Amino acid sequence: MGSFRASLRVHVIAIVVLLCLTLAFVAITSKGEPSARFFFGFFSVAVVAVMFVVYRKETAIAESHVVASGTVTEVKTGRRGGRNIEYRFVALDGVQYEGESDWGARSVGVGNNLLVLYKSLDPAVNLPLTRFLFYSFDAYGS
Repeated sequence: MGSFRASLRVHVIAIVVLLCLTLAFVAITSKGEPSARFFFGFFSVAVVAVMFVVYRKETAIAESHVVASGTVTEVKTGRRGGRNIEYRFVALDGVQYEGESDWGARSVGVGNNLLVLYKSLDPAVNLPLTRFLFYSFDAYGS
């Protein structure tokens, strides 16, 4: 299987930072209802927390990743048309691992193959190649 070089998507980080700063600014400068200040402040903190967790997981995988071929084992469709998938892959240690990820609106079916990147020392930390938010991957080597 080929190798992939991770590249940080700086524009995504800039958008996330801008969104969080905007929400915090609205929370701080709202002169009206205290509930509006609380809502925007809470929402800003929630966005920062979620994005931080996603960034840390993706960075852990991107810094020392191994590529494996996986198979979609289940597809769940949400109310808004988005799909969540469950998948399975075999790591270099010979153990079969499972993962779960959102898939967006793209078509996918049970039995479809996908590339999975996992943390080299902990294959339980994994994501499909196409589901990274903060990183993109370019193929290199053979």
